[in-house]
Amino acid sequence: MEADDARGDRQVESASLPATGGSRSTGPGVARERIDSTAATRGGAPERPAAQDVAPEMVIPKARAETLLEVHELSKHFGPVRAVDSLSFAVQRGEIVGLLGPNGAGKTTVMRMIVGYLIPTSGSVRLAGGDIFREGPRLKTQLGYLPENMPLYGEMTVGEYLGMTAQLKGLKGEPSRMAIERVVSILGLAPVWRRPTSQLSRGYRQRVGLSQCLLTDPAILVLDEPATGLDPNQISELRHLIRSWRERKAILLSTHILAEALMLCDRVLILSRGRLVASGTPQALSESGDGMAATEITIRGSRENPIAGLEGSGEISAVRREAIGSHVIWRLEGSLNRAERLALMSHLARGGWEILEWNSGLSALEQAFRRLTLEEGTQRQDE
Repeated sequence: MEADDARGDRQVESASLPATGGSRSTGPGVARERIDSTAATRGGAPERPAAQDVAPEMVIPKARAETLLEVHELSKHFGPVRAVDSLSFAVQRGEIVGLLGPNGAGKTTVMRMIVGYLIPTSGSVRLAGGDIFREGPRLKTQLGYLPENMPLYGEMTVGEYLGMTAQLKGLKGEPSRMAIERVVSILGLAPVWRRPTSQLSRGYRQRVGLSQCLLTDPAILVLDEPATGLDPNQISELRHLIRSWRERKAILLSTHILAEALMLCDRVLILSRGRLVASGTPQALSESGDGMAATEITIRGSRENPIAGLEGSGEISAVRREAIGSHVIWRLEGSLNRAERLALMSHLARGGWEILEWNSGLSALEQAFRRLTLEEGTQRQDE
């Protein structure tokens, strides 16, 4: 993700950082480090091979489905403001659930209550079968939390920060060393092990935040806007990482990026003004509503209406949105099932059009999101 950062860090290490408990190489294998008993606080990087040399991880059998996170009638009032209003949902092991909503919908407040940071006005949160507000110390080893703006101590190196967070999570000695080695390997932090966190790019800061989530190998991950501030390449890598954790964990993440929900989540919950207004798969929500799902296509060829002459197109209308050179973007309004999509593709091919882009799910999900949140806002104003 950060090749330039890694190269720059090697120069910083060799020029200004003092040698500590571990021996280090100044040759090409600079990422190889030896960790000793001081690694959890300040010392050499964990003894892990460079990322390209890491052996494939052991294939872990699929875990049986079970409910790991259960929220029941959860509410939070700040004076007269109902930030969260009677929210209920559950997340199973092996499931990625997205919490969607406009700014101010209550997503962050929900997550802070789930992890025990905020006390709810009413309702309950159960993690792995226990009540988070009654059994917090025991249950929090099963929980990994990434806040939207990860608080890192800028004067601490990555190694120092992980050592401190491991101690705060109750890890000491050999278990701490092994946990740190594991997360450094998973998230590729060896090249920046000695760098102060204040000097990290946004991508590496997010990796460090994720690494503290994984130290205790928790069964439940709660990630608040994990893709915020990342570039497209970093978002793609983050998406790959989250998918790789799905098999053994229950993952709840918040986002207002609809494309992320469509590509990553098994199920989404849409919040508006603290209320749950819809839940289901992204595809099911895209197809819900009043039949006005939309498809956008970018085609090259004739500028004539692409559905003219298409049999059975009476319930579909086409609106030309934009023309760029020989490319034309059309918005098709109306529901298209699989057979109708195939028929339209065949029609376009016979007419000599070249399909450059076809976007149906996201447009429909965006419409569903806007319809549901705007409807809820109108209802709350009328109360």
